[in-house]
Amino acid sequence: MIFGRHVTALLIKFIMIAIISIVLLPLFSQITAIQAFVIALVLTIVAYFAGDLWILQRYGNVYTTIADVVIAVLVIGIADQILHYTMTITGAGWIITLALLAFGEWYFHKYLIIPMKTVDDEPPV
Repeated sequence: MIFGRHVTALLIKFIMIAIISIVLLPLFSQITAIQAFVIALVLTIVAYFAGDLWILQRYGNVYTTIADVVIAVLVIGIADQILHYTMTITGAGWIITLALLAFGEWYFHKYLIIPMKTVDDEPPV
């Protein structure tokens, strides 16, 4: 059951990050939707395992959301270096993208904190 919960959580997180990235990054920079998709995939994996599984359990939602924003800056910045500084995201692009990611992450963490109902939790019939 734990494996299924991780898969569901990763899928929800990826969909949220992918929508934000695929819409906003090409709008505010010189990258394609495919490149934004790859960035979203990498960001999802790194942020889930570093932030959601490690930091959230120890420090709570506020610090995990901050960590997720920092991870997003690092992943997008490294992607820019890999693409030889061709992304050139505008200041407004950074602010809007990171604000929407932080907003989405805040509510995603609330979902993760709520224990999922299991078969054992069902009342007897």
